[in-house]
Amino acid sequence: MITNGTAALRRLTFPGFRGPILVAAMLTAVVALPDGRLRNQFTLLPLFMIALIFPLLLIGVVVVGATVSWPLTRLRRPGTSALLGVALGCAAVVLGMSVPGQDLALLSVGVLTLIGLPFAWLLWQQWPVAGPAGGPAGRWRWAVAPLLVAATALTVTQTDPAEARFALARPALTDWADHALATGTADRGWVAGYRVIGTEFVGGGVKFAIGGSGTFAAHGYAYFPPGTTPPAKKGHYIPMGDGWYDWEENDRF
Repeated sequence: MITNGTAALRRLTFPGFRGPILVAAMLTAVVALPDGRLRNQFTLLPLFMIALIFPLLLIGVVVVGATVSWPLTRLRRPGTSALLGVALGCAAVVLGMSVPGQDLALLSVGVLTLIGLPFAWLLWQQWPVAGPAGGPAGRWRWAVAPLLVAATALTVTQTDPAEARFALARPALTDWADHALATGTADRGWVAGYRVIGTEFVGGGVKFAIGGSGTFAAHGYAYFPPGTTPPAKKGHYIPMGDGWYDWEENDRF
């Protein structure tokens, strides 16, 4: 078992897996980092990438053109690293849409991964070091990436990921809110899969922002038990039933 585990760990350090590991590390950083300058850099990532994407593509075309033999070789089947990269990009998009107000940092990582990966894969295919013609075994590999992207597109367009995630977390969030109102303390931290920040008692209820959500104003949820109502002129509250509200702070601008 130890030998097998060691072999698997070594395999992950091979060049073919470094791309997915990098994307996974970026997703972990976006989810775990507190709001602030470092995390905001992920939100601004698309602006930097737009400024760099054309020079990088040009360099890639020149490098590949200088090393490949013409005519171009037949495309190989997508490898495990490419499929893992697509899966991570799709997961980032869905997670980014699953919080109120959306998490732009996660969406940025996901969208840029799904846009940049095909270009990188096509360029890599033409390098002699990419591997023998045909690629990994299994013709099913051609269908995996399109199916993942299609499933992601259907998920974010035909359903509401934020609503579905909240429905699953509602019981735990209600327990947390009841305990906070009973004790008068509302600690920050991870609650039912959400990174709770900016908790505040107001109008007989409790509201909290969710880390990474919202663009120009804090966004999260609020709980007001029976007999209490959200205060006027202190944000926007959309009823969600059973005392819960989708809450957004007044726009800072």
